[in-house]
Amino acid sequence: MTTTSTKSVREPAPAKPALKVEERRERTRRIGREIGILAVNAYERGVADIVALEKDAAKIAPYPWARNALTMTAGLVEDVGAAYVKTARQVLR
Repeated sequence: MTTTSTKSVREPAPAKPALKVEERRERTRRIGREIGILAVNAYERGVADIVALEKDAAKIAPYPWARNALTMTAGLVEDVGAAYVKTARQVLR
């Protein structure tokens, strides 16, 4: 006596409905905006750290010209960084 076993054919799972093109675009824009905001936040923190370092260095600099240079550089980096961050945040809205 021979026995044969038959496997039942498994039906494939129903396919996920494809996202509409506009939904994909919106999702991509949202993800890009979130990544952009993270990048701007990281840049802003980096600029703040550099400015704080330069201001601290200016406080302990032994020469007046070095204090002035460090203070001026800190102010310049702070102003340029603030302008960049402001513009980047406006673009990411």
